[in-house]
Amino acid sequence: MEEIKCILCESDKIHLIAPVNTSELARLYHIRAGVNVKKFFLQDSIHLYHCKNCDLKFFWPAVSGDGKFYDDLQEYPGYFLKDKFEYLKAAEYIDKNDDVLEIGCGEGIFTNFITCRSYHGLELSDKAIAKAKEKGIDIGKQSIEEYSAHTKTRYDVVCFFQVLEHISDPKKFITNALKCLNPGGKLIIAVPSEDSFIKDAVNFYLNMPPHHVSRWTDRCLEKIATLFGLTINSTIHEPLHSIHKNFYLKTKFFTSLSGFLGIRRKQINMSFAGTVVYAMSAIAAFFCSPFLGNKRKINGQSVLVVYTKH
Repeated sequence: MEEIKCILCESDKIHLIAPVNTSELARLYHIRAGVNVKKFFLQDSIHLYHCKNCDLKFFWPAVSGDGKFYDDLQEYPGYFLKDKFEYLKAAEYIDKNDDVLEIGCGEGIFTNFITCRSYHGLELSDKAIAKAKEKGIDIGKQSIEEYSAHTKTRYDVVCFFQVLEHISDPKKFITNALKCLNPGGKLIIAVPSEDSFIKDAVNFYLNMPPHHVSRWTDRCLEKIATLFGLTINSTIHEPLHSIHKNFYLKTKFFTSLSGFLGIRRKQINMSFAGTVVYAMSAIAAFFCSPFLGNKRKINGQSVLVVYTKH
């Protein structure tokens, strides 16, 4: 039997949270986003694990999408928000004299929020690279592993937003990112927050492979500092975005109703009972959404962490 270890800290202190049927997952991607992901799954099921040592949740096998998969998702309405809270907050930690490296930069939208001495982006999507170059943004089609092989301690800031959760080997990814960072420089990371309501979301296919491979709590993000010789400057949770109000309320209603009716919690629930409860939750969310209180007191989907390299 294959020995499974944490993909971040390599601990064997892990336990199984739930199996996920890959046929059901592929069906969700097709229905919700019109994307075919069958080719990525070689097994009938993948498994969500929890590491007791570093608190990371991760899927195994770690199935990641390719460039075409992400290009296809770009066409899905609402997939990418340009008014990102994390961009505004991260910009506060970047000085006009800083040299900045952004990994997984997309079309370089973060450059609209910062003033710095130099900026270089790394990206693998041909569509995103083309858009960035049309705007004159310095960008290269390389992985951080390839780039860091010939770039050592050059940057004052290395950042990546909504990238780490897609990476099948986050330990290697962070190690290579830090090779490019000057001592005393800042590593800035934004990921979906497993301490927000999304941890309870059912049928949330975008939080599963081949899109998301891992799930990050604040405790796990703190563990990164210990594992990689960093100090945490700030941990900042995004307040609930207005576009996610219905999603938040549907998740809360579904969780409550399922618990009341004794429906077992699953990552994917496409049963008749689950479908009925989901429809009821959607209706309740629609009518309650206008009356949702102060959204700034509710954790939104993302968390930003700023580290300093020793």
